[in-house]
Amino acid sequence: MEETQTKMLLPVVELFKKSFDAYYKKIWTYAGIILFGFIGALVLLPAGLIGFLISYWPFQRRDFNITIILVDVLLGLVGILICIIFSLWSKTALYCAVKDTALKFKASLEVGWQKIASFFWISLLVGLATLGGLILLIIPGIIFAIWFCFSMFVYIDEGAKGTSALKRSKQLVQGYWWPIFGRLVVIFVVAILLSWIKFFGTIINIFFVAPFTIVFLYALYQDLKRVKS
Repeated sequence: MEETQTKMLLPVVELFKKSFDAYYKKIWTYAGIILFGFIGALVLLPAGLIGFLISYWPFQRRDFNITIILVDVLLGLVGILICIIFSLWSKTALYCAVKDTALKFKASLEVGWQKIASFFWISLLVGLATLGGLILLIIPGIIFAIWFCFSMFVYIDEGAKGTSALKRSKQLVQGYWWPIFGRLVVIFVVAILLSWIKFFGTIINIFFVAPFTIVFLYALYQDLKRVKS
């Protein structure tokens, strides 16, 4: 997990300032992208759940029609699947918008849609690796989470796909695991403190802290590329 460090990462305060300067310029673009995914989920998830409830109701009667039940179940599954796609599309577009400062709302969604499949696959690999590590007494999961936290940006920025993105992320992190861990803990603590604000805390975290975290992560990723060059 460690190797000889030849360069220092930017101090936390400087990294925060750099991230905020980049974030502030596109704050409403980021919020709009998250709102896009949120509205899609808000509309389609209940529709999917209603489909399941409707399919369950005929079982309470003796004259239920199995065809209608299957159709309702299928509609429910389609609704939930589309909801997941909207959420994933929004996240992919957000990463693209953070990486390319020239992309506005519509362009971010267009580029995000083109990259959604590979983005999903990399996210799944990272999630499975982290989950597997958590099952192995938690500590390995934390190690894996830090190793692979830049995988999505490796794909968006460098074009590496699948396990290649995970390997590249780990390569960047090696020798700087603890400094990266410390910086990410700071962001995590800020999110927790804001979440204590009644009602508005959740809204602030979803629409403002979440995109800022991704901007911060990208700034950290760029800084790692600098010290590793």
